[in-house]
Amino acid sequence: MREIRTGITDIDEYLEAGLRAKQQVDADRWRRELRPRELRLFAARARRLPWSRALLTVISEELYPDALFAELVGEIDSLPRRQWPWVLAIAVALRRSWRREGLAHLAERLGVPGSSGASTQRDTSVHPSRPSRHPCCGSPRRRQGSSLRCDPAPRGCRP
Repeated sequence: MREIRTGITDIDEYLEAGLRAKQQVDADRWRRELRPRELRLFAARARRLPWSRALLTVISEELYPDALFAELVGEIDSLPRRQWPWVLAIAVALRRSWRREGLAHLAERLGVPGSSGASTQRDTSVHPSRPSRHPCCGSPRRRQGSSLRCDPAPRGCRP
């Protein structure tokens, strides 16, 4: 009985490996041969594609907006055509704003005034790549403590 179960398990693994190999071959063929041909055909047919709500919706969905997008923009279907560039700018800004400098760079590229994030940005002129080196709590001292190797402070005497 044990030999039969081992044989069935081996056959299942063999079939799964064969299926994965076929899927990989199909995916490689799609990327190498079929995809470029299909995209050339799509590009030729979409050459005169006008702005539409469907295009606006597809583009904004491709940027994976979050709940803040719905809060800022509202319902896309109710917005007039003149606000569509604003909608796309918001979607791109949400995508790029995971870091402060990303939003500032986008605002600069798009010419959006006053949204560089400078009002909330800390002074990073000392160590821009080492945010952990900034003094804590606004202390004027350069370091909050001393290294144990070079200057061990006795207990109870730490600043």
